[in-house]
Amino acid sequence: MKDILVIGGGAAGYAAACGAKEHFPGARVTVLEASSRTGRKILASGNGRCNLMNDGDNVYFGDAAFADRVLETCTRQDVRAFFDRAGLRIADESEEDGRVYPATGQAASVLDALRFYADRLGVHMLCEQKVTSVGYGKKGFRIDTETDAFRADQVIIACGSPAGGKLGLDSYHLLENMGHRIFAPAPALTPIVCDMKGLGALKGLRAPVRLLLCREGKNGEKCVEMTEGEILFSETGVSGVCAMQLGRAAKKGDTLHIDFSPLLALCKRRHSHEMHPHVLPGENTENVYALLKERAAYLQGEALYAGLLPRVLGQVICQKGKSLREQARLLSDFVLPVTGVKGLDTAQVAHGGADTKEFDAATMESRLHAGLYAAGEVLNVDGECGGFNLLFAWATGLIAGKAAAESLRAMCEEK
Repeated sequence: MKDILVIGGGAAGYAAACGAKEHFPGARVTVLEASSRTGRKILASGNGRCNLMNDGDNVYFGDAAFADRVLETCTRQDVRAFFDRAGLRIADESEEDGRVYPATGQAASVLDALRFYADRLGVHMLCEQKVTSVGYGKKGFRIDTETDAFRADQVIIACGSPAGGKLGLDSYHLLENMGHRIFAPAPALTPIVCDMKGLGALKGLRAPVRLLLCREGKNGEKCVEMTEGEILFSETGVSGVCAMQLGRAAKKGDTLHIDFSPLLALCKRRHSHEMHPHVLPGENTENVYALLKERAAYLQGEALYAGLLPRVLGQVICQKGKSLREQARLLSDFVLPVTGVKGLDTAQVAHGGADTKEFDAATMESRLHAGLYAAGEVLNVDGECGGFNLLFAWATGLIAGKAAAESLRAMCEEK
């Protein structure tokens, strides 16, 4: 046999299959995809624009050191070169926070380029083939689906995670049954559920803010994480990139402190995600109060906030704060009690997965089974929003594909 089988037709799966064919054209490379078509998460990424990668510093969770080693082996330049070979034009300049998009600004262009490239290379794509088990015997790997059975010399598991509801797939058992340790998946990059009693008017409001996620400890409340960016209010809590960055850390009993200073043009609007235990909620209150006091000298009633705040936010602030100082405090420290986070169905990615200590970052090969590889979100690595998760998927897929191809070529030459 000269078979490499890839489980999963997403970003990591496409990269692995194409990478394998690039390095060993004589191999038969087959991709098994559970759904009726490949690349559904690719189409949904970046609000339909497909945030391919990020040119900034690595921001990963889970085993962040493993992600760093992966991206030393397969660099951003290597990923760009892969897309160049696939015929995809990437925008000349990265956007805010280092986000990189295809020149067309359409996720469909990315998937089209990958599909045609895989076809040119001779990759076999089989849809509606949900894998139920992977085993190893004298004749190599046996892969069973709900309807068929396959044999392969090398197997790359790149079937993602259960995040995204219908777009996701829980296939961790494939690695677990081969003896690999699995960290239970939890939602990451997901909306935060809050007590929104009396705040229905804010539903649908978008605003640039600074968010502080705080938690009670032995020495009182402390800031756990801080983000800046756009927030979106809903009837059940908050979402938008800014809030979703905190999804993996937020717990019931935490408090979310919202600082509207960026909306008030009192500080630069930016996107960032940082750990700042020394930051204090409401530290911009005096700056906000000075602004309101200046306006109050010539603006009264509703006119005070006209042109400064969205009308619904101004109304809520006036209802909750009777004095100018109370309103200033609310605008610099609007507190929402956290009651939890949305589940995996609404999460963009999952936190958790296969223990990376059991895989070689230079090849993505299992340390437990020769010829078995893993790539993408099935591993215990998840990144910040902004292209980091797709970058990890492309890189791990390309590494696994190349390593599987070179191993198979060596096997064939020995024979």
